[in-house]
Amino acid sequence: MRALPRFARPLRAAFLAILLALPLAWRVVSAHEVPQHVAVRAYVAPLTDRVRLLVQIPMDAVRDVDFPLVAQDALDVPRAAPFLADAARLWVADGIRLRDGARDLGAPQLVAVRATLPGDRAFASYTDAMRAIREAPLDTTVHVPHGQLRLEVWLEWPTATPVRDLVIEPLWAHLGVRTSTVLTLVRADGGLRPYAFDGNPGAVRLDPRWWHAASRFVGEGMHHMLGGLDHLLFVLCLVLPFRQLRPLIGLVTAFTVGHSFTLLASALGWTPDAGWFAPLVEVLIALSIVFMAVENMLGAKLERRWRMAFVFGLVHGFGFSAALQDALQLAGSHVLVSLAAFNLGVELAQVLVLVLTVPLLAQLFRRAVPERAGVLVASAFVAHEAWHWMRERAADLSAQPFVRPALDAALALTVARWMTAALLMLGVWWLMEGLMRRWVWPRNESERTVPGPHLAGHSLPGAVATLLCAVAVTMLGVSAAQAQVAPRSTMAGVYTADQATKGREVFNGMCLGCHTTASHQGTAFQLKWFGRPLFDLYDYLSQAMPKTAPGSLTEDEYVWVTAYILRLNGMPAGKVELNAEPQWLKAVRVDSGSTRNGAGARSAPSAAPLPARHP
Repeated sequence: MRALPRFARPLRAAFLAILLALPLAWRVVSAHEVPQHVAVRAYVAPLTDRVRLLVQIPMDAVRDVDFPLVAQDALDVPRAAPFLADAARLWVADGIRLRDGARDLGAPQLVAVRATLPGDRAFASYTDAMRAIREAPLDTTVHVPHGQLRLEVWLEWPTATPVRDLVIEPLWAHLGVRTSTVLTLVRADGGLRPYAFDGNPGAVRLDPRWWHAASRFVGEGMHHMLGGLDHLLFVLCLVLPFRQLRPLIGLVTAFTVGHSFTLLASALGWTPDAGWFAPLVEVLIALSIVFMAVENMLGAKLERRWRMAFVFGLVHGFGFSAALQDALQLAGSHVLVSLAAFNLGVELAQVLVLVLTVPLLAQLFRRAVPERAGVLVASAFVAHEAWHWMRERAADLSAQPFVRPALDAALALTVARWMTAALLMLGVWWLMEGLMRRWVWPRNESERTVPGPHLAGHSLPGAVATLLCAVAVTMLGVSAAQAQVAPRSTMAGVYTADQATKGREVFNGMCLGCHTTASHQGTAFQLKWFGRPLFDLYDYLSQAMPKTAPGSLTEDEYVWVTAYILRLNGMPAGKVELNAEPQWLKAVRVDSGSTRNGAGARSAPSAAPLPARHP
């Protein structure tokens, strides 16, 4: 072998040094890797002379703190106290701002901090969390990798007078790539009010006055209306052939009444939370745009148009409610005020759009293109775009499973409720019919008709409108019955395929030595778990696995293992990620294809004891 030239020898030495340093560099990078998802839980309690905050975060979100470690990256508990305090200040206390109205409450005081095992359930309630952080420090014999532990922090803000208007601003988004926070307000009377948000939500007023809620939700309504292209295109198609004042008033009023009806129903909790309902609403919204655009091309009549505006307003109200549901947690005790304010914001946005577009269209049709040609071209473009939306959303809808409700007294009660709602809606329809005839419809027949081919007769459009209205109400009633009669089933896709794949890796690496997949599928699994809340299964896994170190996995790992076991038992993956929130898990029933219909379903007795925890 020929010797390397003299000038190449330093390069070879440098190359070898880089190769030797790569493993060490990889360990350093891995040790400081930002976790993909971080779940933060917190309780805030305004007291007479202070505000108390308890926060729990996963330890793998804590970086730049050199914890004392022993073998296998386990935390050296006896020497860890000052380092835990540093982590609490750096990653929790420095990321929270509290105000009483406009008055800043300053920096918090660190009262206590502790590390806990992932399987510790004390933080499930405020009382237990306070007792644990006071009296239950981590056992010094615990030998678990420190990244799998959780950090619990107790902060306080002393105040001279009771806080009247508490505003909190969490700044914890940097803890992970995606940070989700569940914050619970503990009221003076012992009541609880939960809030959930992702990232940094900005300033959150925890107990708003009615005018605070009203101003916030007017802005929410305007933002949702102006930010939703499908809603804007529908309003444009609705008024494109009718730009006189009286027709505009009638059409906007009909659309407003329609979406207000279903928006109120959604706020009252009458709409289902089944996975297929939101995609169905999106399909119907796209269909409404296609229908309006095609009718514009064929020729629109005002008598038929206001009916369509009312019917499709019902559908768009469900779309508005999807945005309202997440924001309604910020309404405090002023739900109805917030609902009215949100609706007002939607109407203000509609008026703004009409004020800008109607004069612009009038000038365009007067100076640039003939009106009929302009309506045809604009409607054709809108119909083409909405048709593609409808096909894409229909594909999402077809992927959602449907669980039929059981035929029992609860279903009958729900149907009776929705029949009452349908009668109320028909009464509103009759009232609006009279108002439209008297105040809105032009006296001249030519003003009530847009040129173009028309459907023959006047009774058919009205019958179609009435039929569509009845279908919309029936759809809502059956959907609500399905949601209220039976809890959500694991057959409805309550985890993702990616979670199940990760769960298989965790199970094979941590649990397979003591547990086999056979003990968690088939008849053994059915006898133990079918018919019970999914929370029971998750709680058992998080306390009993792995057998050599129960409760030592992270929360995400227990979620993944739960997803993997569901897949082992033939329960399909979906688009919704499984999470560890107890209330969500308790609302999901472990089910299978044989128990979908409710009749003849075999389930474990509800009073059956949980499996004993492994020693």
